Amino acid sequence: MAITINRTTKPTGKTFQNVWVEVEADGDKCIFPHSAPADLEGDDLQAYVDGREGFYRRELLRNMYPSADCYNSSLEDWDKWIAAGCKNAEITKTTTTPAQPAVDAVMGERQKTVESSEEVTTTEIVEQDGKMVQKSVTNTVVTNTPETKEVPLFDEAGEEVGTTTVPVMESYEITPAVDAVEETSETVVVRAETVVEKAAWKDTAE
Repeated sequence: MAITINRTTKPTGKTFQNVWVEVEADGDKCIFPHSAPADLEGDDLQAYVDGREGFYRRELLRNMYPSADCYNSSLEDWDKWIAAGCKNAEITKTTTTPAQPAVDAVMGERQKTVESSEEVTTTEIVEQDGKMVQKSVTNTVVTNTPETKEVPLFDEAGEEVGTTTVPVMESYEITPAVDAVEETSETVVVRAETVVEKAAWKDTAE
């Protein structure tokens, strides 16, 4: 459809003229300000603005729906978006945690110890009621003694010749086992589907 030229002005000494055109966008007739070469008049000027109808409509829609998902899309995409109800689609985000294999515990070996305690009495000199007093102080001292055991001792011929002591060893866990973990994923809604409200276009014909 032809574009209606509302009015024009030609600034002195400029190579362009200001053109106010009437364009229909989303059912509204809007006055859109633009520019054209200063030497165009009549049918030539009309052909110039008619050839830019798609540009005018797209700019109007971008102002009417500044938060539309199709803001930077083609005019065809704009028409489809409006026909579908002016809705911005739901946006989701999926986070995936990869599977982890089971890991065995790391074991080590060390000599066992035997804990024992004994009462140890020491003498201390302290000041008490203005006098130096010698006192006996008893403390419990705990010690861990490496454990050994007595085993038979043999000569090179295999004959038992006596006994000897060897350390008593024990296994201990250096790093605990880790159970296998299956892959998991979680999807959350980052933005719900929303209807974008239309902003009224303010004509600039004045």
